[in-house]
Amino acid sequence: MASRIWSALILAGFVGFTPAEALADDDEVIFDLDDDEDEDPPPERLKEGDSEDVDEGDPDEESEPATPATGTTGETGSGLLDVDDDDDEEDDAPMGQLKPGEDNASLYRAKLSEVEGMSADEESMSWEEYLDKYPASVFRKVIQERQEVLSDALYSEGGPSQQVDAGKAELNFAQGILMEPIDPRSRIRAGFTWGFPNWINLLFDYEHQLQRNMSVHGGMQRRAGGWNIEGGVRYAFIKETRTNFILTGIGDVHLNVNPIAPGIRPQIAAGKRFAAGKTGHIDLQAQVGPDLMFYSAEISPRIAGGLNLTVAPSETVEAFLEINSYMKDMGWSDGNAFQFNQLAFGIRFMGKRDPNSGSQMSGGAGAAVPVSTNYWKHHYGAVIGDYNFYL
Repeated sequence: MASRIWSALILAGFVGFTPAEALADDDEVIFDLDDDEDEDPPPERLKEGDSEDVDEGDPDEESEPATPATGTTGETGSGLLDVDDDDDEEDDAPMGQLKPGEDNASLYRAKLSEVEGMSADEESMSWEEYLDKYPASVFRKVIQERQEVLSDALYSEGGPSQQVDAGKAELNFAQGILMEPIDPRSRIRAGFTWGFPNWINLLFDYEHQLQRNMSVHGGMQRRAGGWNIEGGVRYAFIKETRTNFILTGIGDVHLNVNPIAPGIRPQIAAGKRFAAGKTGHIDLQAQVGPDLMFYSAEISPRIAGGLNLTVAPSETVEAFLEINSYMKDMGWSDGNAFQFNQLAFGIRFMGKRDPNSGSQMSGGAGAAVPVSTNYWKHHYGAVIGDYNFYL
C-alpha cells in the first residue's frame, strides 16, 4: 500500500513538472522568436536618426546661425566688427532687391575677408570706400566705430598694438614742397616753380623703396647754382608708428650742368607727428646739412635746410607752412653772405589709396616768398606746385 502511494506521488510529480518544463521551453522559443523579430526595427530607427541628422544640416534650418560666418565675430578681418546673426535673413536680401546704396550681410562679410591682414591706414581707407559705395549700409554704425579705432591706432601714441605693427606699417609722413622728402617711399614726383620775373624750375624725381626704411632716388631740378642731375639714398634710422617719429639720413650726389661741377649733399632730418582730433594730425619736420660743390678752382661749401609744419584736419586735406634756406660764405667778417631764403605756404590734397595696389596720389599748390636774400635773388615771389604718385 505504501509503495503504491509513493508510486502515485512520483507519477503525479512527473506529470505535474512536465508542462512547466514544456512551458519553459516554449518561453525560450518565444523569446528567441521575439529577438529575431526585433532585429529589423533598429535599422529603421537608425535610418530615422540619419534623416534627422540630414535635416539638422540643412542650411535653411534655424540651426545654421549657431556657427558664425567667418569674420562676423571679430576673429578675422577687422577684428572688432560684429554681425547680428538674428538679422542675417533680413540683412542678406537678394542683390536684385537692394536699392542703390544698400548692402547686405553677404557683401559685408566679403569686405571683412578683403580687409583681413591690411595695415590700419589701408583698412581705414578701404572701409571709407565701402561706405562711399554703400552709404545706406545697415552696418554703417559699426563700420564708423571701427574707423575711429583705426584712427586712434594711426595717430595716437600707444594705439592698440594688435592693429598696427610698428615694424611693418607705413608712417605716411608729410611731404615738403621745397624740402627733401624724409620718409623713404616708392614714388614718382614732379613739380614746378614759376617765379617773377623770369625764374623757372622744373622738378622730376623717381624714388624706389628697397625696404621699409630705405630708398634710392634719381632725377633733375634747378637749384640755386643751376640745373642739376642728382640721385642718392634715404635711410630712416628710426621710423616708428607707435611714437610717430622719424629720423632720416639723406645722402645725395648731384652734378651742376652749367658750369660743370659735382657736389655732395648730406642731410639729417627729423619729424614728429601729433594727434589732432579724431582723424586729424600735425606733422612737424626739420632738416639741415652741407652742400659741397667741387668747382675746378675751388671747393664751395654751402648750407641748406628747412622747417615744415603740416596740419591735416582730415585724411584728404593738408595745409602747410615751410621755411627753406640756402646760404654760402657765412664766414665773411661783415656777415654779408650769399643767401636765398624763402617762406612757402599752401594746401595739399591726398587721394584715396587703392586697396589692391596700395598706390596713392597727392597734389600740392601754393606760393613762395623770399624773406631774406642777398646776392642771390632768383625771384620776387613764385607760384609752386607738385604732384606725387606713391607706388
